[in-house]
Amino acid sequence: MFTEGHLTRTPGHDPRWMLFAVLDVATTGYHPERDDRIYEVAVARMRGDGAVVGEYSTLVNPRRPVPYEEHAEITDAHVAKAPGFDRVAGDLLAHLADAVVVAHKLDHEDRFLDSELNRMGVRVSGVPGLCTLRLLRSQLDTWPYKQRHLYRLLIGGWPAWRSNALSSARQLAHVLRILIAEGPQPLHWNGPAPVALLAVPRTGVITPYIVDMNGVDKGWLSTLAAALPDMDPSPEPSPREATVYRATLDQALADGKVVAEEAERLAELATAAGFTQTTIRRVHEQVLLEARTRAEADGVVTSAELRELERAAAYLGTGHVIQDLLNLAAQERERRNGPLKGWRIVPVGTSEAIDEAVSYAGSQGAAIGVNVTKTVRLVIAEEGETDPKVRRAIEGGHRVATPEQAREVLREAVSQAESRLFGEREPVEDDDRGAGENDRSWRASWRPRELGPGDYHREFVAPYADRDRAERRPVAAALWPL
Repeated sequence: MFTEGHLTRTPGHDPRWMLFAVLDVATTGYHPERDDRIYEVAVARMRGDGAVVGEYSTLVNPRRPVPYEEHAEITDAHVAKAPGFDRVAGDLLAHLADAVVVAHKLDHEDRFLDSELNRMGVRVSGVPGLCTLRLLRSQLDTWPYKQRHLYRLLIGGWPAWRSNALSSARQLAHVLRILIAEGPQPLHWNGPAPVALLAVPRTGVITPYIVDMNGVDKGWLSTLAAALPDMDPSPEPSPREATVYRATLDQALADGKVVAEEAERLAELATAAGFTQTTIRRVHEQVLLEARTRAEADGVVTSAELRELERAAAYLGTGHVIQDLLNLAAQERERRNGPLKGWRIVPVGTSEAIDEAVSYAGSQGAAIGVNVTKTVRLVIAEEGETDPKVRRAIEGGHRVATPEQAREVLREAVSQAESRLFGEREPVEDDDRGAGENDRSWRASWRPRELGPGDYHREFVAPYADRDRAERRPVAAALWPL
């Protein structure tokens, strides 16, 4: 299926503007000639500069038992309701088309895709391919060359332990981006150009397996959505399963929190429904919009209702739905904590000048009262005001000021408060050494000279030729007995 090309230090096409389809498949074994099958497939489409332009992921029913894999824990029950390869082939090929297909062991993906397509009577050839195992062996002098170890070397941290085909494709895409963008020497594509692929009917049916959820950093449901493929366009989910997901979600949110067991159940339902990031976030947004509508029904969103909405938004990862309410609440908190916080002011009488002074005081955090009590700091009244409140204020030792005097008093108080506020702050040192930068220590592994075909064969192929031939003999004997 694939015609292999290479990223090398020799002149060629700039890969930053090329389209790559990073592919990962999970298989029941290593030998398609022994009827081993694909049971999960994922693609992350990206430009060489790292921009992700689309994803695809689904379980596949291999119609035979799947092996236990401690990283993913996919079982026979998970794949039993998944579509067979013949139902996903059209969508998969569409996500591999017009791009250089990337895999960490390209020959493995090549043999299995060929086998699956041949079962359908479909022949695909001439697709440009890039093997990152060969690429990284040729450019880096390190060990081992397993994808997880290379991810740690280039990114600076281990990938999540639980993984699936999509998370592996995303990790490899990240490694490829770093290698292209930050290598000590620029790499260029030398190989065939991307091609359109044979149009096989598309079903849009997916059963994406979800891993790596957590309720600590971003919330269960937010990480659930992020674990789904970001497909554009997105296929519509199964209406029945989507309805069950929505009902279960409403029930989980009823007590104001989502626990791990509920999140796991929702993940199973999301898989069954065939959700993508777009379609599941649409459901989550609708849930929060309906809750907001109920809160606003009486014309006022109370602080308790806002806290409940904010908590639900955090679980759902849909804060933008209530962002305007949160902004207003933040502004109100900021106003109440203004420089005149603790001041209580009583206006006496009405006039434009009094209203202006009171408005200014309120905007700076002062509380506006009606009666003259012991906590009142300032009474504002026009000169000559005969209201009894003025007399009581004077008798009680409160300051009484005209609107003009009040504005001066308030501005002076604000000025003093802000002066103390900023004067107490410690200077912040501008020390951004290494801030936001990737750990580039991996470049110490960059080979002074990339391995050419002969060097690569001597170092990575010839030493294992006898072992590989020995491993192939039992397979040949089983397939073609004497």
